[in-house]
Amino acid sequence: MTKREFLDGLRNALAGEIPESEIENNVTFYDDYISNRDNNGQDETVVNQLGDPRLIAKTIIETYQISHGPLYNNARRQKNAYEDADTKDYDTKEGNNRTYSREEYNSHTNSENGNKGYGFLFNTTLTWYQKLLLGLILILLLVVVIIVGGVLIQVFFSIGIPLLIIYFGYRLIVNNRRY
Repeated sequence: MTKREFLDGLRNALAGEIPESEIENNVTFYDDYISNRDNNGQDETVVNQLGDPRLIAKTIIETYQISHGPLYNNARRQKNAYEDADTKDYDTKEGNNRTYSREEYNSHTNSENGNKGYGFLFNTTLTWYQKLLLGLILILLLVVVIIVGGVLIQVFFSIGIPLLIIYFGYRLIVNNRRY
């Protein structure tokens, strides 16, 4: 992949997801990064080391969304960044690039990263800190339930059982007087 193909792929993946000024800032950053690397004019080596521009775009989009609040929404948010083409797996160690279909790529990356792609209200995946926060909330809720349950059991044994004994004793006495 050439430098121009990489930058065009990055620009296309970011289009409509974040403001145009942010797109230009990121494209300029990667253009400068590729140009300033000392690889004897071998831009393709740097591009292959960077990987898939759509994955970089996904990271940029998520970072932008995080920095602009949890309810950031865009008209094109429902569009999946990978729906338009196959995705290449850039294996720089082996030097071979394998093309995956969208489904293969998603299952391949999800199984490698342990990411199950948990959906959320806005059809997004939860980030690691959102998952951590959700886990902490669930643990806190469980602790509250256990504490409240413990108090209720204590009240039942200290008040409920004696009241039940008195009630059954009263019923036993009243029923025995009738005979």
